[in-house]
Amino acid sequence: MVNSNITTKEMARTISRLLNNTVLGLDRILNKALKTCRPLIAPWLADVAKAYFKIGYYPQLKRSITTVIL
Repeated sequence: MVNSNITTKEMARTISRLLNNTVLGLDRILNKALKTCRPLIAPWLADVAKAYFKIGYYPQLKRSITTVIL
């Protein structure tokens, strides 16, 4: 069962566990950049994940999400 009540702390911990100098998706953003921005993006990503679970949307591997760091 999926925990639909993801906290900012859990999201930040997940981001911190990413391997440096690798990328997760087609957006080609290095995990190191995500880790650097972790304090700013963790709350937003936690909210996005909660919204996905609330509406029952679970992205499939063949789909892609583009993340833009400004």
